[in-house]
Amino acid sequence: MEKTLIGKEDYLFLINDSCKELEIHCNNLKLVDEGKLVSRYLFDKFLLFVYPNKSLFCKQYLPDNYNIKYRPGIEIYKNKLQNKLIDLYNFLDINDDLYYKTDTHINFKGNYLVYNIFVDKINKKFNFNITPKKIVIKTVNCELFTLPYAIGDLTWPSNLCNQTLNDKMDTYYYTDDIEYFYNIYKINNNSSIRFLNNITLHDETYDLEKNNEVAQWNLISNYTIYIKNESLEPKIKVIFFYDSFLLHSLQLYFDLFYEVYFIKNIYNSELINNIKPDYVFEFRCERFLV
Repeated sequence: MEKTLIGKEDYLFLINDSCKELEIHCNNLKLVDEGKLVSRYLFDKFLLFVYPNKSLFCKQYLPDNYNIKYRPGIEIYKNKLQNKLIDLYNFLDINDDLYYKTDTHINFKGNYLVYNIFVDKINKKFNFNITPKKIVIKTVNCELFTLPYAIGDLTWPSNLCNQTLNDKMDTYYYTDDIEYFYNIYKINNNSSIRFLNNITLHDETYDLEKNNEVAQWNLISNYTIYIKNESLEPKIKVIFFYDSFLLHSLQLYFDLFYEVYFIKNIYNSELINNIKPDYVFEFRCERFLV
């Protein structure tokens, strides 16, 4: 069954997905387990940043029979977390070009705005004095799936099935001011970027370099990315939990703190207890609120 819904002006959306994104927004489908939610998020110095679903943010491009008006999951989370939850929908301009037309994700232009929102919020809440990076964002018009970055997912044959698209062109946003990471970075044992076993947190960077591994999806999903920025003061230790929405801009966050752990997973109390961070931040797409 196809997972690509063809909308207006060649905008593509996710349908028939396991997270039931469109059913949540159209039919007020509630999938959040409130019982489990009550027992989680006990860490005090914590913020959850929630990306709006593409079907919500770009709802004007959906076919007319889709009426997007409900957000039951995030409302439950807001009631539980209060000011520990930052709803990014409230800070992103829906009239701007921040989500890909042919992919499920926010683009780099949107993610750079999220990065600046993140820095502003943590500066104010935790009295940090972080200066966000200034970068120049460039664009190129192309078919996203031809790029080596694992994007353009809604044009993939596995998602389109028997449907035909009139136009697969999209705008790709990027910068030359920082090194790209996901699907490009070749693991180097001499680098400060370390790859730790997700269970034991043992450093396996050397073995991965021997195997000529690249930071692609399966590897990132199975390893914790750890960086120690020796020159930074104060010596703050931070965990970032994240999903695929943050992944394409992860490199923006590499040098913000003395020690940083990037874990592609949802909030995990066991890992927090093992690492003992000073702060915990989570970035999650709205459809993954469970």
